[in-house]
Amino acid sequence: MTTEHAGTGPTTTTNGVLPPIVPLALIVGVSPFATDMYIPALPTIANELGTTPGVVQLSLTAFLVAFAVGQLLAGPVSDGIGRRPLLLVGTAGFAVASVGCALAPDVGTLVAARVLQGLAGAAGAVAGRAMVSDTTTGPRTAKVFGTLAAINAIGPVVAPLAGGAVLTVGSWRLMFVVLAVLGATFSVAVVLRFGETLPQAARGGTGFRANGRRIRDLLAIGRFRAYVLTGVLSTIGFFAYIATSSFVFQQQYGFSEQRYTLVFATNASMMVVTTLVFRRIVGRFSEDTLLTAGLATGTLGSAVVLVAALAGLGPVPVWCALAVVTGAWGFVLPAAMTRTQHVGAAHPGTAAALQGGLTFGLGGLGTPLAGALGGTATAMGAVMATLMAAAVVVQVLATRRGRTA
Repeated sequence: MTTEHAGTGPTTTTNGVLPPIVPLALIVGVSPFATDMYIPALPTIANELGTTPGVVQLSLTAFLVAFAVGQLLAGPVSDGIGRRPLLLVGTAGFAVASVGCALAPDVGTLVAARVLQGLAGAAGAVAGRAMVSDTTTGPRTAKVFGTLAAINAIGPVVAPLAGGAVLTVGSWRLMFVVLAVLGATFSVAVVLRFGETLPQAARGGTGFRANGRRIRDLLAIGRFRAYVLTGVLSTIGFFAYIATSSFVFQQQYGFSEQRYTLVFATNASMMVVTTLVFRRIVGRFSEDTLLTAGLATGTLGSAVVLVAALAGLGPVPVWCALAVVTGAWGFVLPAAMTRTQHVGAAHPGTAAALQGGLTFGLGGLGTPLAGALGGTATAMGAVMATLMAAAVVVQVLATRRGRTA
């Protein structure tokens, strides 16, 4: 497997030590956890702060936007100053912002604190992923990213349940106290267990000019652009499922909240299983092969969702097909992450920023897109199938072009 590098940046892998994988995965995944944990409390927050549910939902939107933008800002900076300082700033900032959320006297303060929380979480996520690229190579990198994906996939299942459990013993403010404690714990872990993985000689300087040069270097690589585009397209399709499935199963098919939770948990569990499978087979098959297979399987599952919805076959075929899609994502996520970091090895932090920020930010377009088309199983299946198929086309063409280059 050959490596493409951008510009004149460092081309060798550092000899640093990979930080402990579990705390690293938790730091990378705490922001999605923070996204889902307080969703059950949104109506309560609206009542207590004297505002409407729509205004309170701005705190969720603000967090997502800040998390996407924050990655784009933090990644190039980490290539200039190192990973550990950003991890410390990110984890400590996440704790402080969570305290701000817990003490918010009004919805404006809550939204502002959630913006800071998203920015801080982005810094930790980007620096953590870059540490993997700094300290590993080849199949080992893919296996570590597979582990990160497996641990993070548990978040969407655990977070709403954890939020509901907290509400049984305290108010919504206690949720943010819990997140503050997590952030503080992660800060201590970084101080005690995390070493710097980017040597001084491999750093490319700071400032807008240096950061902009790193971004331009990576975007000049055709394969890098293709991997990012593949991630964006497939994530738009996946977010369409995340945003629409609750309406499909509860309003269209009449499921209770508890029964829908079972649907969501089953599908998320499929992703956990397939990420573990990915870890075991990634050395036997190339990441490109596994990425293509995951995208193709996800496209097939999405097409079945669309056909089942159009044919009026009911919820069970749609449920089963969605399990196939989320299972396929267990291959797509770690493979796309690994290939993007591999091709962008000259600037790992910037590569992580572009991959995470653009994928997460533009991928969020799937949230309003399926809803704008009606929020039905048909709309969900159509968006998923179209975007996943487009991702397959980009991946296949890029792979063929790479072989002939």
